[in-house]
Amino acid sequence: MAVSTEQTPYRPFDMAYGANVITLNGITPSQQKYALRVFVLGNTVPIADIRQSPNRFGRAIFDIQNILQTQVQPTKNNVDGLHYSTGFAQQNTRMQIANGELVQYQIAFTTETNGSLDAPFDQSSIIYTTLGGSKEYWQVPYDEGAEFIPIIDADVSGCTDINFAARPLSDNTFTIADTETGDNLLTVNGGYPSPGGIDVHNVYAGDQCTKSFWQTPSRVAGPYPANVAAQGIEAFTILQCNAAGNITTTTTLPNTQSSGGGPNVSPGQGLIPTGNFNVITLATGPANFPVGTLLSTTTHYYIVPVLYSPVACSPDGQQQLNIMNEAAWRIQRYNILPTPCNDFDHIQFAWMNSEGFRDQFTFTKRNEKKINTTRNNFLKEAADFNDTRYIVDKQSRGFTTYSQSIKENWTATSGYMNDEEAALIESMFRSAQVNVRFSVGEYKDEWIPINLISSSYTEKTYRKDRLFQYTVNYKLANNIKSQRG
Repeated sequence: MAVSTEQTPYRPFDMAYGANVITLNGITPSQQKYALRVFVLGNTVPIADIRQSPNRFGRAIFDIQNILQTQVQPTKNNVDGLHYSTGFAQQNTRMQIANGELVQYQIAFTTETNGSLDAPFDQSSIIYTTLGGSKEYWQVPYDEGAEFIPIIDADVSGCTDINFAARPLSDNTFTIADTETGDNLLTVNGGYPSPGGIDVHNVYAGDQCTKSFWQTPSRVAGPYPANVAAQGIEAFTILQCNAAGNITTTTTLPNTQSSGGGPNVSPGQGLIPTGNFNVITLATGPANFPVGTLLSTTTHYYIVPVLYSPVACSPDGQQQLNIMNEAAWRIQRYNILPTPCNDFDHIQFAWMNSEGFRDQFTFTKRNEKKINTTRNNFLKEAADFNDTRYIVDKQSRGFTTYSQSIKENWTATSGYMNDEEAALIESMFRSAQVNVRFSVGEYKDEWIPINLISSSYTEKTYRKDRLFQYTVNYKLANNIKSQRG
């Protein structure tokens, strides 16, 4: 019989850091080995060409996670600093598609005997997608992937229905029900329901934040035809609220290529996200917005990722864009915390989370800098023998530094935290890539790569520790340049 796959990575996407298993079956007794090739989508040269003998059940089990890990990397540009330039009309800097955080690939397989192929490679038409995230060792395949994928169908009128609202690609676990907001979120303009709940973020006015979404929904076969126009995130709706819980301003941000997103070129196209368009990252923090956009009366705001319906589905649709008010992804709520007058200079951390994208948190209490210098010296003769006579200058240096290494070490302390914020900080301690942003000094408002020095993490909860804080020790990822003596 022909060689076939019996086990493959999870679709629509899996995580690179963890088992990505391909099991082949179908070898005959006269054949010796299975042969497997892995191709990055669109390339003809494989990134891996592997041979493996069958096990006692006639299968070959390939774990290609190490191969996939070489093809994904965290974004290197200043993604946390995405901004809106001079206003919402300045669209080209507010969103970003996945730039290296995912890879799409195909496989081909056959058998081999005595070093020669028994048949040409059978190229599979299936496209697999891998994100640069991690998963538990038992997740074969990635069984939590469905949490990030909305489920939709269509009703009798042709409107898109939300069966399941997905969570963003984030480790934040602070979630409330849409009925617990205390705002008129569900009553204004037909309401903005969030069936999956609302994610809560406590931020300061100077914070930069982002949120990433897997933007391709899953469709279920219902009693009515699927709404093919609702392909990805059509737009993001920003709802500003005052202290009374009233929505004061509503702004719609189309997800188009001119915004840095896509794949739509213009609103309502309904293009299917492929490749790097599968994930969209949006600037969401107060400091990412243009000056003057957030009203002085705004105490918190919501960001609503929405789909498109080909017909206006009142009260679920906004007539101008035919976008839905009901969120296919969890609504994101940002509480703008007042800055205490006795607070220390804020330090904001951003890190690659377990999904391979970005989370942020701000430490607001005591921050200390310590400079460690390692010097290499040699003893230099006081006089210059390459002169007309022996002369000793009083300013001549004996011990002279020919090289030195200067390192900046920092200690940052958080404010008092809740359990959900503590869980988010645990994600940072696990991260291999962390950046920091200072509110003052020579690095002000720049995201600087750092390395965590803390070698251990002790979980804290309100039940165990009541009011609690965290302290983070870290150093800059690059040493300070210095002169020689």
